[in-house]
Amino acid sequence: MNLNISKIENLIVVICILLSIIFYFLGFFYREISNGAGHTDLQLHIWPLVNDFNENYVYTLKNYLSYQEATFPFFHTVQAFLNPFKQSYLMYCLSNTIFNLLILYIFFIFIKKKKIFSEKNLDLALIVVFIFLLSPWFRSSSYWGMTENLSIFFLIPSIYYLSKVFEKKDNIKLNIILAIFISLTIYARQQYLFLGLSHAFILLFERNSKKIFYTFLIYFIFSLPGIFVYNLWGVFQNLENATSASSYISIKNIYINFPKISCLIFFYLSPLIILNLQNIKKRLFSNKYLILFLIIFVLQYAFFNKINYSPMGGGYIVKFNKIFFNNNISLLLIISSFFLILLIEFMKDLNKRYLVLLLFIFIVIGLPEYIFQEWFDPIYLIFYYLLLSKDKIVNLGLIKKNVVYFIYAWEFLILLIAISYYHFYLKIPLFYSF
Repeated sequence: MNLNISKIENLIVVICILLSIIFYFLGFFYREISNGAGHTDLQLHIWPLVNDFNENYVYTLKNYLSYQEATFPFFHTVQAFLNPFKQSYLMYCLSNTIFNLLILYIFFIFIKKKKIFSEKNLDLALIVVFIFLLSPWFRSSSYWGMTENLSIFFLIPSIYYLSKVFEKKDNIKLNIILAIFISLTIYARQQYLFLGLSHAFILLFERNSKKIFYTFLIYFIFSLPGIFVYNLWGVFQNLENATSASSYISIKNIYINFPKISCLIFFYLSPLIILNLQNIKKRLFSNKYLILFLIIFVLQYAFFNKINYSPMGGGYIVKFNKIFFNNNISLLLIISSFFLILLIEFMKDLNKRYLVLLLFIFIVIGLPEYIFQEWFDPIYLIFYYLLLSKDKIVNLGLIKKNVVYFIYAWEFLILLIAISYYHFYLKIPLFYSF
């Protein structure tokens, strides 16, 4: 009987992996645009930059702002010099689609290093890894040669080593390695600045002079190319010259975006909430928390009721709210209030260093006017399995078969909704070409 169960479980693993691979390459064949803008980002910004960097790097770098690209030119430089498949945009896209499969291997290696799955359960780790291929944002970034996925190469080790700092299992060497990976992650995608700020803040409060000196020295050395480029663009005279998105950045957005970020984090906590519902009900279903919830909701309503979010960005909850509730802020505030209740209750179970990270996420991610779900998906899987301590991962059941299968189904549903929304509701055509 056990042999039959083992065969069935192995078959499920194989089916999940094959489904991920088949759907991934089918998406490329149909030129899927499940993030809504991959095709235009490539056509209008990335493809011209990659080609012009290849032709005349210095001239293109000086005139980078004229390309209206929102990210630093790290990705474009890598593609211009290291990608040999630039004969056509389609070959360029295919090369990125295949090359980004290496991210799965890197993620698997670091999950093994974390030692959360036993050797006999590494098949479950494989399923976790192949969930990446179901993420609409991972897929679209791959299919359309966008910038997001390059950052994941460096984010995976960054989060792994940051977890060591959180658990106080670090040393000078580990902090130097972490500073290198975080620097590369930030060059690839600037919203990950919250990692560097969290790391620096924690070290400063540790008051270990050697750690601080060597780590900050690495950050300084790696900042020099960025300082040089910013000086070239005249950023120190006019901050809006940083990138084409700089004009959308403002301190006041941190306040405005608080409910939106709360909803996005809640969205990706939902699988854990559903799977741990019994424990949550025991801890939260009481008159005390009902009153606290009402107080938080009323306060948030007083602060945010006049905000009308743009339909651009914001993720599933904002779009759902727009389609079905005519952009009524109340739904977002209810979800945001519930997120805060969860945070208040489970704060005592968390290492305070995680709260430092959460604070900087709200600050840094909150700065732009527009917030996109691609900044959270499939990144949440890396946070689930590499950032949390081993004890927390076990307590949340993240290594259980039913949980892994549930998250797989969850991401598959997200993909189906994204394809339906963009290709059938907004009617973005398949087989897009330029």
